[in-house]
Amino acid sequence: MIDLGPAAAAVAGARRVLLTCHLGPDGDSIGSLSALAALLRENAREAVVYNPDPAPRNLKWLPHVDTLVHKLPPGAFDATIVVDCGDAKLLGKTFPERSVTGPLIVLDHHASSRPFGDIYACDPGAASVGVLVARLARALGWAISPQAAPGLYVSLVSDTGSFRYANTNAEAFALAGHLVADLGVSPWEVAQALGEEVPLARWRLLAQALAGITLELDGRVAVMIITDEMVRGCGARWEHTEGLVNYARAIEGVECGVLLTPARDGGIRASLRSKRRIDAGAICAPFGGGGHPGAAGCLLEGPIEDARARILGALAAALA
Repeated sequence: MIDLGPAAAAVAGARRVLLTCHLGPDGDSIGSLSALAALLRENAREAVVYNPDPAPRNLKWLPHVDTLVHKLPPGAFDATIVVDCGDAKLLGKTFPERSVTGPLIVLDHHASSRPFGDIYACDPGAASVGVLVARLARALGWAISPQAAPGLYVSLVSDTGSFRYANTNAEAFALAGHLVADLGVSPWEVAQALGEEVPLARWRLLAQALAGITLELDGRVAVMIITDEMVRGCGARWEHTEGLVNYARAIEGVECGVLLTPARDGGIRASLRSKRRIDAGAICAPFGGGGHPGAAGCLLEGPIEDARARILGALAAALA
């Protein structure tokens, strides 16, 4: 395990702390921010939870997520904790200057990453960033509270695929067991909030996306494309595309599922989900992206057919 002593010392000495993550926050990042906000506020710290983008609707029930702001309040911070971010550019162009943030403490677990910040704590062996938050609490001597527990559990189930993915390990199960047995987390209530109350628009969008899947490279790669027109036509939102690429990966004989979507600031976003033979993070790294062996992403210049060709070329080389 990595040494979280420097991060714990920096947090212990801070009184006003900024908490943030990559743009387009997901279950791991929002869950970790929820838990950190609870821990800091329960231990006499001021915590400001910030991101230019909103939390997904199915995560807004988590403790302290309702305090997330999209514009920073005035004043400087004693420290900033960045979670689930393997590259500073993923924080966006409006990320504040050092004079505002104070020292940057980065908690990450991406194998393919570009280290940044003053204290960079990255453990690819951690099932989720929530695991690192739990370790940090232990290093600080802070007990995990019932308010912090749901965020940690959501972080775990989000990044382990409900304890099905290859990154699931004994530490993840032990932490989940503690959250459920000792702190009152209900696995069914979390599952219901995350995926058992799904708008019909998501299923309509999934139906269109599945209908357009193509199999490439002798059936070993499945490519799914979702456009703005598809999202609008289904009455859906972009957050409803979360996790749809997993359906491409699940096809028999497919080693890697690819989802291509238009990026907010131009270009094409590629999301990869792989099985065993392909390291998705290594595929995305040359394109300026990264992630885990089983899940990664990158931003490519458009048009979409050019982006598709570049990703397929990289995948062909990896499968050769």
